[in-house]
Amino acid sequence: MRKRKCTGQGMHVLGQIRQDTAVAEVVGEILMLTMIASIIGFLYFNVSSIPEPSVTKNVTILGTVEENNLVLQHQKGESLNLDTAVTLNMVIHNETFLVKNYLDAKALLDGEWSIGENVIYPFPFNLSNIQSHFTASLHVADKESNSLVFIGGFDVYPETDLGVTITADNLAPAIGDQVNFTICVTNSKGAPAKNIEILCVLSRNFSYFSNISSRGFYNSDTGIWNVSYLEVGESACLTITAIVMLSSEPTQLAMVLDGSGSISSSDWNIMREGLARSIENSSVFPHDGNVELTVVQFGQRHAQRELGPVTVTKSNYLSIGAQIRSISQLGGYTPISCGIRLAADLLRNNGNFAPSKRQIINLVTDGVANCYWTTGYSGIYQGYDGWGEGEDRYHTGDSSAKASSNRRGDITSDDVDTTGATSITVDFWYRLDDTESDDLYLYYYDGSSYDYITALGGGAEDIWLHYTHTITHPQYFKPDFKIRLRSQPEFGENVWIDDVRIRTNTNELFNDSFESEYWAEHWWNPGLKSAEDASLYLNQTLQMTSSRDEFDALAVGIGGMYGGPDVDWLKSNVVWPQPGRFAPPYIAGWVRAITSWQEFEETIHEVFSGYFGISNQNLVKIITVTPSTDPRPENNEVSIVLDTGG
Repeated sequence: MRKRKCTGQGMHVLGQIRQDTAVAEVVGEILMLTMIASIIGFLYFNVSSIPEPSVTKNVTILGTVEENNLVLQHQKGESLNLDTAVTLNMVIHNETFLVKNYLDAKALLDGEWSIGENVIYPFPFNLSNIQSHFTASLHVADKESNSLVFIGGFDVYPETDLGVTITADNLAPAIGDQVNFTICVTNSKGAPAKNIEILCVLSRNFSYFSNISSRGFYNSDTGIWNVSYLEVGESACLTITAIVMLSSEPTQLAMVLDGSGSISSSDWNIMREGLARSIENSSVFPHDGNVELTVVQFGQRHAQRELGPVTVTKSNYLSIGAQIRSISQLGGYTPISCGIRLAADLLRNNGNFAPSKRQIINLVTDGVANCYWTTGYSGIYQGYDGWGEGEDRYHTGDSSAKASSNRRGDITSDDVDTTGATSITVDFWYRLDDTESDDLYLYYYDGSSYDYITALGGGAEDIWLHYTHTITHPQYFKPDFKIRLRSQPEFGENVWIDDVRIRTNTNELFNDSFESEYWAEHWWNPGLKSAEDASLYLNQTLQMTSSRDEFDALAVGIGGMYGGPDVDWLKSNVVWPQPGRFAPPYIAGWVRAITSWQEFEETIHEVFSGYFGISNQNLVKIITVTPSTDPRPENNEVSIVLDTGG
């Protein structure tokens, strides 16, 4: 039972006088009572006499409001006469009643209102006087003493318990079918209700056709059903007839899947199963013929088509799921650029391409590109994944470039225009940990090839070492001069570089401490550069527009076999439109990082829900009613989900 409390400012002592004067002549202290819904509280009335010891009475009364009843409990002190009168003054109604008429039968037996006994008076609510809130006052007069026991003011919040339900006559309709939704509202207990407004929102899978109601009016434009009143125990029902419609935007979707050897066979199975289940689920993936699906896998040194382009419909989604479950893992390296290029060409040349259609490409990977594209959909393995961000050691700031047994190979600076110079000085700091002499090499580019300069591995360990070198050879005074560091550390060996500067005799042209949002903003390795070029190729081939199309990435794993995917690189250099974003929310051009393949199925559900915005959920909610206080708000909102694609 829900109680509302009456609260006061402490104990109030009222003067009670036995004399012949009329009740109206007694001046009593005004006691303010506040009765507040859903808060349990107590108000004690302490009634004591003033100096006439022979007639002194000490009485404490507790006042509460329970549901729509005023409850006065005798707490302590002397008993009161059953003919004690209580006058209730309300805006809606004034009424005087005697204690004996509202005391329970057992309490009446002794002929008095005694300790522990309750007077329970129901508020007289009806449709003509019901309000959400009003102020009332209470006057209690003792017949024996012919005096006021107390005068109190309080607020009343009537309660009414409305509840809604929704049902449908077809839980799995097909496109074009009619569905009848029946919405009912019931006033189960409390006070009568009026001015009822119920929001009935059908998902975008349904087109309104007609409605009929037992009471009130439904506006199909606003979705609001107005019911003028409901007495206690009454119900009203509305039936909305709707037609199942195509719900998704015409879309070409390509899933570009990493099948490289860094993914275990068990994780590969999790990815296949999670993707298949998501596509089979009509609540997240449309089966209405509006989505064309293509699945590409990359691994070894190439990419290959695994599925599609195929339009997903109610008749083929199960076979599509089975095909996805049967895809064999390629293993090998990570030629991301090959996968992106193949997806672009399949959507453009083999699918139902039109510039006005939406194109979405989703890259799923657990690693870093380590192959660069050459021709067709094949690439060349560059040798490991290239360097990674060094967050554990740095000369200045909080980041450096790091090579380890998991992330190694070449790191190459952007082009530096040294045309017209007479000297070039290369200056950087480096740090070694258990390396051999052949674990770090420096090269300069002379416009046609990389020239070996020196070996730096095998030096002093665990301290920052400074390297500076000035050259005057004219073959390096080119518009595309650059430096390359190559490192192949074995297990347990590490190399860091930081604070790299390149300057000529006149200007400083390159200064990088690896502190940019993407730590390697001014560097590239062949695999990464090739993937960036592939992203540009995708954009141009599909004539992508930022208001409609997107290229996103789901990056799985942290610190995996090859150090996990470089989420900063994906966000800053691969996804589109730029600037990229980390999801959620899934704003176009996002990268979503998850820690394991066990999270994949839940995440791909989120991804597809973001792409297609499908909602088979049909919602009914009470938004307005008088009175507004409800003892059970949990039954004010319900929904039903229909399978419109499965």
